[in-house]
Amino acid sequence: MSNRDHLVDRLYSILEELWDGSDQAAASDLRELMAWRAQAIKPFTPTYRAGTFPAPVCQEAENLGLLESAQIGLRNIEASLNSGEVTIAAQRVQDLLSSLSEPDRS
Repeated sequence: MSNRDHLVDRLYSILEELWDGSDQAAASDLRELMAWRAQAIKPFTPTYRAGTFPAPVCQEAENLGLLESAQIGLRNIEASLNSGEVTIAAQRVQDLLSSLSEPDRS
């Protein structure tokens, strides 16, 4: 599953929870998603393969631009949930999902 797929899947879950009235579960899932995004954005070192040069080589995260741009949307959703504005939070989730459906910017 790509980073984009994971992000979209989790956002749909959060949106469904908001529609079902499970605000606390949605807030918890959003915090987990934000933590996942922070981890996924870090460069990674490919695993060592026998017969290759063993020096560590860092590569950018998959869909780095997408993950960086999603941060603003996730923070806006979090702010809405923290202030108790569930309808606005749901709209912001939909807006972020719409922006993720645009052509890949990474």
